[in-house]
Amino acid sequence: MGFYENGPNEKRDYSVKSNIKNQISKLRIIKKLFNVLSSQAFLLWLIGGWIVYYVLSSIWEKEAFGGFAAGINKNPLIQVPFVMFLISGYLNLIRGSKDVFKKGKIQFLAWLVLPVGTLLFLTGFFLSLYLRQSGQTILGEGDVISPPWVSETYKVAGIKPGLRERLLDTAVDRGIFAHEPEITLLDKSMNSFKVGAFPPTKIDGTYYHILNFGIAPGIRLLQDGRIRSEGYMPLRILVLGSSDFFEIPPYPYRFLISLEPEKTFQKAELSVSMFNFKTPVYRIRVFKGEKLIAEGNSRRGIKFDDLALHFFDHTFWVSLKAARDPGRPVMLSGILLIASGFPISLIRFLTGLFQKKS
Repeated sequence: MGFYENGPNEKRDYSVKSNIKNQISKLRIIKKLFNVLSSQAFLLWLIGGWIVYYVLSSIWEKEAFGGFAAGINKNPLIQVPFVMFLISGYLNLIRGSKDVFKKGKIQFLAWLVLPVGTLLFLTGFFLSLYLRQSGQTILGEGDVISPPWVSETYKVAGIKPGLRERLLDTAVDRGIFAHEPEITLLDKSMNSFKVGAFPPTKIDGTYYHILNFGIAPGIRLLQDGRIRSEGYMPLRILVLGSSDFFEIPPYPYRFLISLEPEKTFQKAELSVSMFNFKTPVYRIRVFKGEKLIAEGNSRRGIKFDDLALHFFDHTFWVSLKAARDPGRPVMLSGILLIASGFPISLIRFLTGLFQKKS
């Protein structure tokens, strides 16, 4: 009976002692890990390893940096060592700052700026590659964009093309744009945001900017006088001399489109063409397989087989990129600290050098 009463207490004491031993063992492992990560030798080995890795990558790969960046995004064999490198850097900074702090607060702050900026930049670099989300889509006026990581939707309320109304083919160096294209986005509360090509516009933590821009002629396909297909066709033909093609399923035709000059005239023994971007004229070639079956322009339309292709007023399209980058502000903070910390560190170095000589 006595054995039965004391037995549970003895087991409970053994369990408590076992838990204490396990906790002590875990603390020892953590302490050893901390000592390794915070040591200068470990940090130097990691830096040396990165240098060797990059040199070997540059020999065997065409884009060494691109491969490294892609590895941070997807490859744990690169992610884990990089995280360990960052942790070691911060721990070494904390350990080293203790001795510098004893020399005075001003000297400590002057010493701290550059290494903190460097570590913040590298941290932001990692976060940017690992957590960055992006996507792009082609939009016209009235279309809606809603990146998957954003709860809000935005409507394209307007597109300002920024095109010159007319351009001579001898003045291509001026470019076709009077100013960069710009779109207006509206959210559900009717707040408006202007988005151009550069710099990106930040809206609720997501950056938007125009990647590409083009014209979309209104196209109407008729068969026996009845409309079979109608809509706007986004084309890349704004560069003078370029052409683009499209198809209209299920019809077995390919339509090659280019800009046609509004007029051509002689200037100093040269044949000069003038293009009108306000009311453009298009040159059309119709192919069936590899055979050219019809050719004409958009002024009168073009007929082929039992079909007819006509054009109406154009609109514009943009290729809009959206990106969410949590590492960007961290990287920018690091760059600012590096920019201010480098001259401070240089002054400290030169001051210490002169003091030793004197």
